[in-house]
Amino acid sequence: MKRPWSHCHWLPINKPVMKRSTPRLFLVLIVFSGFVLTAKAPSLSAAEVLERILAVVNDEIVTERDLQILLAPVAAQYRTLHTGKELEDKLAAARRDFLNKVIEDKLILSEAKRKKVIVKDEEVDEMITEIRNKFPAKETFLNAIESQGLTEKKLWNRFYDQLMTQKLVNYEVRSRVFVSPGEIAEYYKTHGQDFAQGDRARLQQILVRIGSRSEEDAKAFAETLVSRIRGGASFEELAKSYSEGAEAKEGGEMGWVEKGQLLGEIDQKVFEQDAGQVTEPVKTSLGYHVFKVVERQRFSVKPLTEVKDQIQDLIFKKKMRERLESWVASLRKNAYISIR
Repeated sequence: MKRPWSHCHWLPINKPVMKRSTPRLFLVLIVFSGFVLTAKAPSLSAAEVLERILAVVNDEIVTERDLQILLAPVAAQYRTLHTGKELEDKLAAARRDFLNKVIEDKLILSEAKRKKVIVKDEEVDEMITEIRNKFPAKETFLNAIESQGLTEKKLWNRFYDQLMTQKLVNYEVRSRVFVSPGEIAEYYKTHGQDFAQGDRARLQQILVRIGSRSEEDAKAFAETLVSRIRGGASFEELAKSYSEGAEAKEGGEMGWVEKGQLLGEIDQKVFEQDAGQVTEPVKTSLGYHVFKVVERQRFSVKPLTEVKDQIQDLIFKKKMRERLESWVASLRKNAYISIR
């Protein structure tokens, strides 16, 4: 499907999209996909309402349909959580917020058109195909978009506009945000506790169940196993042979467990041990448990090498958000915006 005026777009803003989080102003595509898939078809009178103009942004118009594409999923969620006056207030606040977001989207779209951002038809076709493939048949897809008052051409044009805005934001904002090694080091220095990890232990377990034997026999057998382990027997081999726990085939391997995750008495007994030590049998409703602390890590702060990428992402998102807000504010200053 070709746009007759596509040859007029000459500015080569084709920076590759970096794999960072998408700014919230540009979630229209994702939300719209879900809206088409799940929203109920409007009545004929509602279709007319959807074309009502809410605002004018330079040469772009904002319709009720533009707003509802973003608002519908949130409104549906609110209706499951709130009622009465509380619901009305939530919906009114959401409507104001989303109207502002749509206005900002149109503001950026207007700037993208002014700068003649290039979008290839193949890029839009790919997006249409991706959405169409979510449906069992093309007819189902066409019926779904028709229920929203759209044709395939109108949907194509919407995706074309969205790609224009995304490419412009990528060029004007995203590509100009950088995070230096010094910023990462400084953040780590001032936010070290954010990367703290508590006591944890890698455990193996042997479970001797009560039921097939008396409680006294179960306890005595568990104590015998502890003696054998402390005498040099392999915990793993004994677990494979005698444990009645789910991990028996793996030699009782439970993996890493943080302090506080286990039942009270078990947690206390386990974290009293050092690496290589074995607990006395601990009774629960299942029977008697014997634990070996294979490895032990005390409270510590993760090293910078381990959290560097996480910090870089946090800083990038913050700088991206700030630059985006600043850039949109500068566009507003020279824009014509009329809210009806």
